[in-house]
Amino acid sequence: MLGGDRSLIGDIYEAAVIPERWLQVLDQISTIAGAEGGFIAAGTSRGERSWVATDYYRPILSEWYADGWHLRNTWFERGLQRKRLQFFDETDIFESGEVDSIPMYRDFHRPRGGGRSAGAIMRVPGGSLVCMRFERAYHHGPLERDVRESLNLLRSHLARASFLFTKLGTRQARSAVAALQFMDVPAAVLTRNGRLLACNALMETRLTQVSVRAGDRITFTDSNAQQALSESLERITAGLFDQLRGPIPLPATDEHGPAVAYLIPMRGAAQDLFGCESTLLMIRPAGSENRLMDLVRTRFAIDAGDAQRWGRLIAATSPRLAAALLASTENVQATLDRALGSTQNGLEARMANFLWRLGDDPEYGPAGRQPLCLT
Repeated sequence: MLGGDRSLIGDIYEAAVIPERWLQVLDQISTIAGAEGGFIAAGTSRGERSWVATDYYRPILSEWYADGWHLRNTWFERGLQRKRLQFFDETDIFESGEVDSIPMYRDFHRPRGGGRSAGAIMRVPGGSLVCMRFERAYHHGPLERDVRESLNLLRSHLARASFLFTKLGTRQARSAVAALQFMDVPAAVLTRNGRLLACNALMETRLTQVSVRAGDRITFTDSNAQQALSESLERITAGLFDQLRGPIPLPATDEHGPAVAYLIPMRGAAQDLFGCESTLLMIRPAGSENRLMDLVRTRFAIDAGDAQRWGRLIAATSPRLAAALLASTENVQATLDRALGSTQNGLEARMANFLWRLGDDPEYGPAGRQPLCLT
């Protein structure tokens, strides 16, 4: 084997561990195949799809997926029927002259300067499929014998390396949501059919607003929010981005305050990071107009359910204080600090004492108020 081949094989196994190296590998194989460029794409039984393409082929492949050609891929269908696990071209899977009437060749590849290819399809344990295709100009004709032999010498190495490539989307998605975790953003990455690809710990803690059902499908517990999510995912899958609704409101629960969910379709160059047809889901706190609740939660470091209870107590004990809190929190925050101190020990006792003392305040305390019971 030539030294250049040994170097390329080393690059192939390096790409299995460092996905960024696939671009270099694809460029080298394109040169061997006499092709302008090419790609490697993987699909799993769960509906996850990832792909990496050379600089030349990236915009072509983006257009291929955007226009739905992957749903009518005759080359792939015929290639799956082959029993020989080798690189093949059009002469191996089509009759003479047949490609002239096949839409993907007539209407897509040939108008873009292609129409001939060198390709391989590999089955990966677990039900995944990996395909590689290197696009050649139509006038180059079928694969030459020496080119075919050179490619087939690489095929077993590519098959071994492609096993980890099927995990690329998951690996990249986990890295992305982990980064958002550091920004205190609950986040998840969904496949094109709504299955959960990855999520961070912050998303996992929002079980009263978000859950995962059978088949790893993520859902919102609120029915209206779930309907909006389903409709949005359907439009994203169909490429109807101009028909997407705005952020999806999530009502408050006992554990979490009101929030909004954002769906961000991964398209264009972002597909290289997350995998084709994936969607990023993020949850952010909703803008609140209830400054009384906001102040109670901030000052006492308690969850949404307890904050609602304390908020009701403040409003019932002293309507004038509640009105002041709703108008401005700046001065009342200082009052809270003086009355309760900076520690959090004995929270309920100090809160009860504070509310009781309001009864003696001529400005806020209602006349004739009965003793407050916090049982």
